[in-house]
Amino acid sequence: MAGSKAPQTLVAWIAAVARAQGRRPAIVTHEEQWSYTEFWDRARGIAHHLLHDLKLQPGDRVAIAGTNEPAYLAVYFGVMRAGCVVVPLNVMLDVPAIRDQLALVEAAAVIVGEVDDEMRDGLAETLPTFSMRGLASDGNCYLPNLGPSSPASILLTSGSTGWPKGVVHTQGTLLHATLQMATALPYGPEDRNLAFLPFYTAVGEQILPTLATGGSVRVLPRFDAERVALAARDCTNFDTVPTIMSRLLDKAPLENLANLRWILFASEPMPVSLLQRWWDALPNVETHQFYGMTEVLPMTVASDRMLREQPTTVGVSFPSSRVVAIDEAGAEITEGTPGELICRSPARMLGYYGDEATTAAAWTPDGSMRTGDLGRVDEEGRVFLTGRLKDLIISGGLNIAPAEIEAVACRHPAVSAAAVVGIPDQRWGETPVVVAVAAAGSNGLDAGALLSHCREELSSFKRPSGAAVIDAMPSIGIGKSDKGLIRKQILDGEIELVRAN
Repeated sequence: MAGSKAPQTLVAWIAAVARAQGRRPAIVTHEEQWSYTEFWDRARGIAHHLLHDLKLQPGDRVAIAGTNEPAYLAVYFGVMRAGCVVVPLNVMLDVPAIRDQLALVEAAAVIVGEVDDEMRDGLAETLPTFSMRGLASDGNCYLPNLGPSSPASILLTSGSTGWPKGVVHTQGTLLHATLQMATALPYGPEDRNLAFLPFYTAVGEQILPTLATGGSVRVLPRFDAERVALAARDCTNFDTVPTIMSRLLDKAPLENLANLRWILFASEPMPVSLLQRWWDALPNVETHQFYGMTEVLPMTVASDRMLREQPTTVGVSFPSSRVVAIDEAGAEITEGTPGELICRSPARMLGYYGDEATTAAAWTPDGSMRTGDLGRVDEEGRVFLTGRLKDLIISGGLNIAPAEIEAVACRHPAVSAAAVVGIPDQRWGETPVVVAVAAAGSNGLDAGALLSHCREELSSFKRPSGAAVIDAMPSIGIGKSDKGLIRKQILDGEIELVRAN
C-alpha cells in the first residue's frame, strides 16, 4: 500500500502477519488449534487484563513460569502488547534462585502455568502471582504505542559462574534477531514447527521466526523421544540440541523423523561423528546450525550445505552482523589464528538490567559484544569455536582449550558426549581430565582406552592426565555440560579417574 511503513517492532510485525494470515493455524496441540486471529486476540485480551484489571504499567517487568503450552505463548505476547517487559523463568531452578532473579529485575508480578505446588506457593509469597488461565479478557483498552527502543524482554543468564544477569532486549533487537533467523533459514508459511525445547529458552530462536513467517507451532509439553517422533510425522522442522539429536537417533523410529524437511541446532558443541550419524540415518533431513548468545541472539549461521562441506564450523556472520577474533590487545586477528570472538550486530542487547559497569565491560570500544568464546575466522568468513576464555586450562604456563580435547574424545566410536575440566596438579598447577558417556549400542567404553585414544592424538602438553566414564552427563540449561559440578565430583571422589602412568 502506498505510503505504508514496514513494522519497526516485533509486536507490529506479528500483528501484520496475524492480519494477513488470520485464518491459518498459528498454535497447534493434540487437543486444540488456534488461528492467527484467535492467538492475537488472546494476546490482546491478556494485555487488557494486565493494564486494566491488574493495574500494571507499561515498562513493568512481568515474569512467566510454566511449561510448554499455548497459554504460555499468549501470555508472552500479551505482556509485550501491554508494553510490559516479559521475563521468562527457568522452572528447573529452585524457588530461592528464582526469587533472587525476580529481585534482580525488580519484577512487578509473576504469571504461572503448569508448575508444582512448591513453586507456585513460593512465588506467591514473593510477588503478586496470577494464573495463565485467569488472564483472559473480552474488554478493550488503549494499548501503548511501542517503538524499536522500547524494552521488550529480559533474558536471565544461567548464573553458572556467579550471580545471574538480566539481559535486556528491545522491540527492535528482538525484531532484528527474528528477521535474521527467518531470512537465513528455510522458515516459511507452510512450515509446521515442532516445539519441545523449554519455552523459557527457545522462544527467540524458534517460535518468533516461525510466527514471523506465517508458519504454525506444534507444541509439546516437553521432550520425549517417542512423542517427538510421533508428532514429527506431520511436522516439517524442529529446533534441537546435539544431545537430543543423539537420543532421537538411539530411541526414536527413524521412519517418523524422515518426514521432516529440516532441523536447526545450537547450544553445545556438535561432534562431527554425531552429524555423520544423522546424515547416514536421515540423509534427506537438512541440518542447519546457528551460533549465538543471550546478549546477541544470533551471530552466525551454517546451512546444510556448508556443514556437509565443513562440519566443524558454526557458520558465517549474518548479513547485518560481523564476527571477528581479537588478540589480547584488542586488535583484529586476520590470519585465522584463535582469539576472543566479538560480534557487532543490531541484535545486540540494550544492556544488563541495572548494571552499567558490567554492561560497559562487555562491549569493545566500537560497541561489539565480547562473547567470552575463543575461536578463529578463516579466509571465507567461516567461524570455528575452540573454547571458552573462562574454561581455559593453564597447565605449566600453557593455555589448553577444553573444546579441542573434547573434539578428540568424541571421535572415539564408543563416545556419545565428553567434557574436559582442569583439576589441581602439584607439578603443572592444573591438568586436564576427560569425562565421557558411552554411546548407545556400543560395546561399552573403557576409561583407560579413552585416555589412550586422547593422548595418542594430542600434543604432549594438551594430553589429559585422567579419564572417567559416567552414566549421564550433568547439564546446566539446554544441553550444556555442567563442568562446575563435574569438577566438584572429581575433587570429591564421586567420579573416579583412571590416571595416566
